[in-house]
Amino acid sequence: MSEVQRDDIEAQPASPRDANERRALLLHFGDVVESIGCVLKCAERHGTIGEAAADEESLAGFPILGLVTPQLTPHDFAARAATAFFLWTKELLEPTLNRKLLAYTVQHDLFAGNQSGWNSYVALLRAQVPWFGEGLGPVADVEAESPSTAIWPARESGQRSSDLRDASD
Repeated sequence: MSEVQRDDIEAQPASPRDANERRALLLHFGDVVESIGCVLKCAERHGTIGEAAADEESLAGFPILGLVTPQLTPHDFAARAATAFFLWTKELLEPTLNRKLLAYTVQHDLFAGNQSGWNSYVALLRAQVPWFGEGLGPVADVEAESPSTAIWPARESGQRSSDLRDASD
């Protein structure tokens, strides 16, 4: 991730604007975590995020669900969102933000192959954080073999789960 270096800004006392932007990002992060939980609660009833967002009233308050690729399974959405945002808590506590990193992880892990969704997402966040997404290139294509969370944990062929329990004793 060498292209996403920390901003070259000397540590300064936090300004009210910086504090408001960090607060907005933290609240957004909380909404994303909440959306993951809600999506996983209804995962058994829906094959895709698009279906879940259309059918579940409880998901209506999460705009991000209308921006990601609707064909994602609920479990894939949860896994991608978790990896997209896992650095946010630590990063938001740093004296200077790595603004590119905050946006890059979301772009790369949650919006790969979905430029229009990414553009809408950036516009949504820029309403409160004007610099969000600056300096990033276009969305990358979806990786040919993106890992699926449909079967977890992966088991080696021929090995039963009881064999795995015995090995851990």
